[in-house]
Amino acid sequence: MDSREVYSRLLESEEALAQCVACRHFDDLLATLKRYSDVEEQGESDPLSALIACNNEEVEPELPLLLRQWTPVRYVAARKRVIWGVAPTARDWAPFWDERIATQRARSIFGSIIKPATGIEYLIRHSHLFNEVRPAGFIFHLSRCGSTLASNLLAVSPAHCVISESSVLTELLLDKELTESQKAEALRFLLAAQGLAGGGDDQELIVKWNAWDIGFWPLLRRLYPDTPSVFVIRRPEEILASHQRLAGRHMAATDLSVLSHLVAKVDDAASDVLLSYQMEVLGALMNSMAQSLDSSVLVVDYTELPDAAENRIADHFGVSFSADDLQRLKTRAGQYSKDPSRSFQGDSEDKRRVFSAQDASMISQKLDGLYTRLLESRHTR
Repeated sequence: MDSREVYSRLLESEEALAQCVACRHFDDLLATLKRYSDVEEQGESDPLSALIACNNEEVEPELPLLLRQWTPVRYVAARKRVIWGVAPTARDWAPFWDERIATQRARSIFGSIIKPATGIEYLIRHSHLFNEVRPAGFIFHLSRCGSTLASNLLAVSPAHCVISESSVLTELLLDKELTESQKAEALRFLLAAQGLAGGGDDQELIVKWNAWDIGFWPLLRRLYPDTPSVFVIRRPEEILASHQRLAGRHMAATDLSVLSHLVAKVDDAASDVLLSYQMEVLGALMNSMAQSLDSSVLVVDYTELPDAAENRIADHFGVSFSADDLQRLKTRAGQYSKDPSRSFQGDSEDKRRVFSAQDASMISQKLDGLYTRLLESRHTR
């Protein structure tokens, strides 16, 4: 059996994959791989290197077999490829989906070095073979507004599968070279695949999108017309204050690719002044939310968390918590959402002291009207 045949077997055989993933040392992994290959006949003394070389080639595995143990972890737009990784387990939980993947890879030598790639067209061609997933709910947000807290709290229940800010999904949406139809078919497949990896068919799937994904609301609404959404918001001044300490990808003014679908052109003067740029971005996100309000949307303000997670949000998504879940929810609510090892400390008052009176006034004049409009929609929908 040559390296390509071994590679294919590892992708499709649960037994072979389980044995490799269980190896904690290189020597153990090499010994396991040699059992699947005729290295002496081939003159190969290092089957691992031969397998790693296969990462550079696109494979076309039997997808039903692949999806039992693997999940999409990265989309490479330039090459139109989806990179796969060993699916995370329940003990790999982390606030964000990509962190769950990283946690799994850190535990497994095999998972950190074998990264199969499939062409996006191959997945699109076969997407019709799989049942379409029906998410229980979507979470959209303005960033730094409590959405990670909300998704963390929903994730305490083993009956809920929460996919939080998956880079695969957002990079696919941002690929300008794909048609709307291609994006739709690929997204159906990828979301279903990640849902299977996150917990399987017996869980309610909840997806928290990246902040800039609100710009793809029309596409997502067409794809999943029966899925309710939650829009998590916060006072603009507090959101912007958080980005002064550590700017997110969309707020750093270094990667405009994530905003091209939201902002046609950032004003040159604004791009030279970080705060002005960030106000433009936040305004675009808020405008997109305001334009997307319909009967499927529930608006939740930062001040309503964590209580809103177990009542308003859960009710809106049609999900529930057991008594044990509620105990875990209470514990998690006391943790810092992005780093559960730390206790949560409220910082709204501190954030309101970040800006000078002049900057605070400028933020208020530009964004408070939009914030008020979103707030008021809580009582009119």
